[in-house]
Amino acid sequence: MCYIFCRLSTYKLLYVVMISRLSQGKSQTTAGLLVVDNQRKMVSMNRKFIELWSIPKYLLMSQDDDQALEFVSEQFDEPKSFLKEVRELYLQPDLEIHDTIKLKDGRRFERHSQPQWLEEKNVGRIWIFREMQKVKWSKCLA
Repeated sequence: MCYIFCRLSTYKLLYVVMISRLSQGKSQTTAGLLVVDNQRKMVSMNRKFIELWSIPKYLLMSQDDDQALEFVSEQFDEPKSFLKEVRELYLQPDLEIHDTIKLKDGRRFERHSQPQWLEEKNVGRIWIFREMQKVKWSKCLA
């Protein structure tokens, strides 16, 4: 019994170390990273994720993914549609997505989400968001 517990603890620690390494280099990464476990608890995120979504401290402290989703949904033109889409994704834990989302303020994010596996067991989901730069067009003078 102790062997199984110790093994699982070691893997959990390795998982946390792997995610923290992804989150390092805060000044270098342009991606916002969020890791959510199977209980829908936000277990890790980087500073860029917090900045992109303007996540308030009380939500960070709660680690409640549902509350955070409710908060960020208000940044969309159709919050209910956004929530429905994300909740459907959680119901399909093997699904991986890569798409673009548009916020009310005009910003666009590349969104990538994939399940996280540990010894063939789904242990959660990672979300990656990158803000897409606005393309500035200048008039061509003939």
